[in-house]
Amino acid sequence: MSELMRVLAASMQADVNRVNAVAHNMANSNTAGFKRQFTLGGDLQSGPLADTRQGALSRTGSDMDLAIEGTGYFSTSENGKNYVSRGGALRLDSRGRLVLTQSGLPLEGEQGEIFLKPGAFRVDDRGQVFQGEQSVARIKLVYPAKDALLEAAGNGLYRVSGAMADPKDLGGAGRLRQGFLEMSNVNSTREMVEMMEATRHFESVQKAVQGMDAVWDKALKTLGEF
Repeated sequence: MSELMRVLAASMQADVNRVNAVAHNMANSNTAGFKRQFTLGGDLQSGPLADTRQGALSRTGSDMDLAIEGTGYFSTSENGKNYVSRGGALRLDSRGRLVLTQSGLPLEGEQGEIFLKPGAFRVDDRGQVFQGEQSVARIKLVYPAKDALLEAAGNGLYRVSGAMADPKDLGGAGRLRQGFLEMSNVNSTREMVEMMEATRHFESVQKAVQGMDAVWDKALKTLGEF
């Protein structure tokens, strides 16, 4: 009996985790670069994973917005921990570094952090950064392998669990589009269906638990009569 109750309790917790992931997805359905989150078996203990399918590209016209068309991720790090992101909204910090707006962490270039002088800049589709006619840096893109898992780390960042790959093995290197942002890949209709399924499953398991409680109470009362 106790083992069955443990299994049912775990199933209910998995449904709660699914609902939490769906609620987070819905809340970020308009967040640029956001990747739909999901859980494996409803387990959130190791962190929700990311659905890596590309979202639609939206033209903003701002030089500070970059989108990756195709494969690849922007790269950044903090305190020795590496992260990737598809959120390309950028700004210059007080030091003149190009940073990811949402996290405030520096956007990595092939030669390290990218510093710009005041004024306009241009990024070509290969990630080369120009001020005037001078090339000042090249934005670094990284390529998690097909079997790598992306774990959400907050602020539009993801930790990669697995190896990196050669972009040739992923269909080719991604292209950068300045003046665009990649939008969330959340499908609101799909999330609503997921929410209803998780809620109904939770309710059915809850009824089973309540039924078992009633049987257990009756058995204890019967035993008490002897």
